[in-house]
Amino acid sequence: MRHQFSPDLESPHTTTVAACLKPTRVGRFADTRASSSMRRIYRWLCHFSPALAAQLAFRQLATPPRSAPGRWPAAIREHTRTRRLPTGAEALAVYEWGQGPAVLLVHGWGANATHLGRLVQPLLNAGFRVIAFDAPAHGQSTGRSTDMVAYANAVAVVARDAGPLHAVIGHSFGAAMAMYAARDWGMTASRLVLVSSFNDCNWFLEMFARHAGLTPEVSRRTRELLTLRYGGRLDWDRMSVTEMLRQADRPALVVHDENDDEIPFEHGLAMTTALQTAQLKATRGLGHHRVVRHPEVIRRITAFLVD
Repeated sequence: MRHQFSPDLESPHTTTVAACLKPTRVGRFADTRASSSMRRIYRWLCHFSPALAAQLAFRQLATPPRSAPGRWPAAIREHTRTRRLPTGAEALAVYEWGQGPAVLLVHGWGANATHLGRLVQPLLNAGFRVIAFDAPAHGQSTGRSTDMVAYANAVAVVARDAGPLHAVIGHSFGAAMAMYAARDWGMTASRLVLVSSFNDCNWFLEMFARHAGLTPEVSRRTRELLTLRYGGRLDWDRMSVTEMLRQADRPALVVHDENDDEIPFEHGLAMTTALQTAQLKATRGLGHHRVVRHPEVIRRITAFLVD
């Protein structure tokens, strides 16, 4: 029987990483002519040179698509305070508005801070100070490549610079990395909002491996390259976003659209089912990206932070 989703939904159903490995026609892992060509290349490399295939997959995984920064909404454009924040050898572009309790916005993979721009004015109206940034190798920040560890570290660096956080709002990959930053990198916030997030970081790697047609051996080698890069700090057995959210032990709002073509709705449902203290805002027809711009979603997020 199909559920009729209300704005806030609790369900007994759970999901696993494997359950969401479905063929896709749209979204980040869509089957296209380019992806078909890529699979042919990887098929050859996986057979004749697994080590080279893993190196190529690692490089491809660490290179986000560069999207041109959009325009900030007119109401906040002239009031944007922009600065550069060093993090290692790179520099992050940081944007800030207003005064009051701090709210940090964390965009997703291949996006940039302007993707969450519609949230800024309503949060300012509610009395918050808003901080956003471009992740490493995204937007106006420096770097040509990044990964989960560098991304989560950047979240923590901006959070420390901003001072005590009332809340963090993350979208998609950025939501998961905010939780990773909370568990392993010292980021703290009184409230957490996860929009269109996957519930396990392994899902992102498994979807890429399926999309590229990697063999299990090459997929394993690709994971090991990232593990070795950071001396074992990244433990793939501890990358459940649900568990990170549980360990954070903070009031949390999970927002997910039933028609999300990039990260299935089951991910958000699984997180809120596993965590009785987490609230779920379920939407329909907004997809993966429009959900962060919809007025009703913005009102719900703002109310959650004010309550």
